[in-house]
Amino acid sequence: MLAEVIFSLFITILVLSILQNLLLSIKRANMHENQHVNDIAYAYVQLNNFMHTEDTKTVYPIVKDSKSNRIVFMRVNKNDEKEQYAIEYYLKNHVLKVSKAGAGRGGYMPLIFNIKSAQFVTKKDQIIIHVVEENKGKSDLVFKLDEEPKPEREKKIVKNKRKRIA
Repeated sequence: MLAEVIFSLFITILVLSILQNLLLSIKRANMHENQHVNDIAYAYVQLNNFMHTEDTKTVYPIVKDSKSNRIVFMRVNKNDEKEQYAIEYYLKNHVLKVSKAGAGRGGYMPLIFNIKSAQFVTKKDQIIIHVVEENKGKSDLVFKLDEEPKPEREKKIVKNKRKRIA
């Protein structure tokens, strides 16, 4: 009788131990699965905050300089100082990055690591980044921006045309 009680306690402890390890494994797998979403969301927030700092007056894409493998945008601060940046996919390191465009570029800010491929779409007031991650799936990062301001000369031509019509 005593042997049966000890044996049943041993079996109960063994089953509880197996259940605990199983629950921990499920929790770890679930956290790892959600890591993909967190990386994409973090990259979106990081880039959006970079574009729209407190000092930023306007941000607009430069459509003529953007391609399917790169997006160029201009950030204008409240003092009307312009800074041009590029978002690119760096194949060698499999990273999506933001860097200063033009001469004397310097370093870059990594957004997302372990990228298999990235394609870019630039519209007059929008940037879309299609990202394919290694072993994780596909995501789209969409940023609503301002339209590129028209040069003063074009504004005057439009005003003159309106006067002629009226």
